[in-house]
Amino acid sequence: MLQYDMEFDPAADMPATHRQAADDDSWPASYAADDEVYVFDDEEVVLAVNVALKTGRPLLLFGPPGSGKSSLAPNVARILGWDYHSHVVTARTEPEDLLWRFDALRRLNDAQAQQLHDDIQHYYAKGPLWQAFEQSCGRRSVVLIDEIDKADPDLPNSLLGPLGSLSFALPWNLDQDHNAHNAVVSVAEESAPLVVVTTNDERELPKPFLRRCIVVELDAPDKKHLLKVAASHLGHRYDADLAGLVADHLIGVRSSMHDETGGPSTAEYLDALKASQQLGVTPGTSEWKALEKVTLRKRRDGTETAA
Repeated sequence: MLQYDMEFDPAADMPATHRQAADDDSWPASYAADDEVYVFDDEEVVLAVNVALKTGRPLLLFGPPGSGKSSLAPNVARILGWDYHSHVVTARTEPEDLLWRFDALRRLNDAQAQQLHDDIQHYYAKGPLWQAFEQSCGRRSVVLIDEIDKADPDLPNSLLGPLGSLSFALPWNLDQDHNAHNAVVSVAEESAPLVVVTTNDERELPKPFLRRCIVVELDAPDKKHLLKVAASHLGHRYDADLAGLVADHLIGVRSSMHDETGGPSTAEYLDALKASQQLGVTPGTSEWKALEKVTLRKRRDGTETAA
């Protein structure tokens, strides 16, 4: 076990993420949502989070679909007791969207209705970094920038300025005398957010951006990890035998593919397990073959059709 001074220690969150007590009445009756559970069973991942916290660098997560990239950040925020902000990147995402978004349509509608607001600030919405830099009730934040490889290569490099200086200029001039400077949003180093960036590795990221990140690659979940996730999600409904059987089937589907990284994810495993449990469908039966087809196999390229 790695020994160092931890700022982030997921072991302190034992009641929510590591108990496997089927008879524990304190578990909620409903299933935990996907972003409410992350099993921190990889010491290198925990170390990477701590390194990112201590260095102030973004944490960049690689890994196949279903490896937990998107759910890590909200769970780090929950364990630390910090605020959480997120932005899912698309091909249309502009660098400014992470700082602010100008609502041109609202302004146009107000102008046409002759209700135009005198203060231009009225038409700007705060982006995730703006919210994290300002802080809420003095709390630090975790910011998730999800699937950054979907955007133009300019977007990752555009983060270097705000994250390096922990400040950025706002797009309007607040000086009433019109002879001063643009307003600036900034945050002290000791209050800086933890920025978590995920990528599906669909596009190569700029080298200057990579050099300024703490990088960790998440592995596809193995059976041991799947069982821990199932126990955390299902609580008192957890059936170890059934969970193990469904995990074996998922691994079988994955191994039948030419590219195993495109195999069924943890979320799909949970869907199959919950359906099997709720419908009374036992793995190995003809009913299970149909259930497996719609939850695990689907229409994946390279997957064998035989069960």
